[in-house]
Amino acid sequence: MKKYLPVVMVVSTLALLSGCSTIGTADYAYETDEQRLQEATALTRTSPHVGHVVWLNPPQKRVKVTDTAKQQ
Repeated sequence: MKKYLPVVMVVSTLALLSGCSTIGTADYAYETDEQRLQEATALTRTSPHVGHVVWLNPPQKRVKVTDTAKQQ
């Protein structure tokens, strides 16, 4: 059993390191969706049943990162 311990340790270390090496640069970024924020603001002004809206997690949209933004 003791002779398998180094082999198991090496294999598990290689598996962990190979998983970390596959993480690449992101092709997408998230930014606040201003259109959905404005819709909610307009809804609070036009409807008497909607109270004050406080965003804990504002709506976000996924945008593609351009090549020039990746270089910076």
